[in-house]
Amino acid sequence: MGTASIPRLSALLAVLLAAPAQAYDVSEDLRVFGYAQLWFTAYEQMEEAEELHQFPSGDDAATETTGFSLYRARVGADLHLLDRRLELNTQVRLEKNASLLDCYLGVHFAPWLSLYFGQFKIPAPAEALASSRDLDFIFRPDITEYLVDFSLSRTTYPSSLFYGVYNYLRDFGVGLKGEVDLGPGRLRYFFMASNGLGANLYISGRASPGYILTNPGQFFTGLRVEAKDFFGMITVGGHLNYNWHDNMVFNSGRKVFDLKRIAYSTDATVRIPETGIRLGGLYGEGEIRDDYDDDDRTDLIYSGWECRLLWRLNDLLARLLPSPFWEQHAFELGARFDYYVREWNQAGEQVVLKNWTFGLNYFFDRHLKVQLNYVVKFTEDPSLYDLDDDILLLSVQGMI
Repeated sequence: MGTASIPRLSALLAVLLAAPAQAYDVSEDLRVFGYAQLWFTAYEQMEEAEELHQFPSGDDAATETTGFSLYRARVGADLHLLDRRLELNTQVRLEKNASLLDCYLGVHFAPWLSLYFGQFKIPAPAEALASSRDLDFIFRPDITEYLVDFSLSRTTYPSSLFYGVYNYLRDFGVGLKGEVDLGPGRLRYFFMASNGLGANLYISGRASPGYILTNPGQFFTGLRVEAKDFFGMITVGGHLNYNWHDNMVFNSGRKVFDLKRIAYSTDATVRIPETGIRLGGLYGEGEIRDDYDDDDRTDLIYSGWECRLLWRLNDLLARLLPSPFWEQHAFELGARFDYYVREWNQAGEQVVLKNWTFGLNYFFDRHLKVQLNYVVKFTEDPSLYDLDDDILLLSVQGMI
């Protein structure tokens, strides 16, 4: 959306059919699930294509988008054995190239101690750890995903073998989780040590070649600590990720690479009793210190924050129009502002992204969730003027 003029109306209508938010119980010990998200792009601004022309006719490129796409398709299962002390969980993504998302073994010794081994989400802000089907808004804020992706192997240099890597918020390693009941609330922790590369990227030598052949005993470590539901109102958490590798060798056997990342955040949620109002916020920072071009400068410094307001209208509507209808149907209004800033190579020039998101949510008895979001985007980039790229997005999610 241009800051110097009134933006054109932009609309993106997406229809997503998804299941489940609750898994199907095959037995007391086995649950299976699967969901798909289907999009129909009715209209999206694409001003970035304005300078493109067809050859040899010279026709101007279209500057809007309409079409269909498959956004997500997932299947999985969760198996519990030995009186639920042993857990095996797996989830597979089917869109584009099929690959694993989650595949881990969990051993539950006590409420305060569980051991996990395999591939799963790393310590991160609360919204990154939440399933995409349970989000207040259709998209996570920019800073939320970058705090995870840039903690792992995703990079900004096109010449890097890690360029374009998307980590799906996950890595392969070992984790410890647990919680302690403190009376007014619960104290929860999550520690993880892992490869530090991201989902489906492994470290192993010539015996079973992975993405990385050599690694001098260095790993990703992350920790999240959270005070959950204190006084039934307040949740506060924070995380710290540290990922350090010197002189790793890629599977090619020729390329040597450093991976040096740090990221941290704090987040909070407040529920105001008997109002249906939820307030939330997040602040995070991170750095990529790989020094890929060997100039003794930090490759990327980034930070961001977000704040949100959600208002569930059912208490108000039930008082105005008493009816059993409100026991199965729920409506929410929401607004969010998120801010993200990045600086490459300590060049002194920053790119700032600002998004306003306005949402309307409808829930039917946990079987149907409909979300309508309007996103207003602003970009401050010294090398590029602000593009018209607002979107209007409709999400329909079915659950079994």
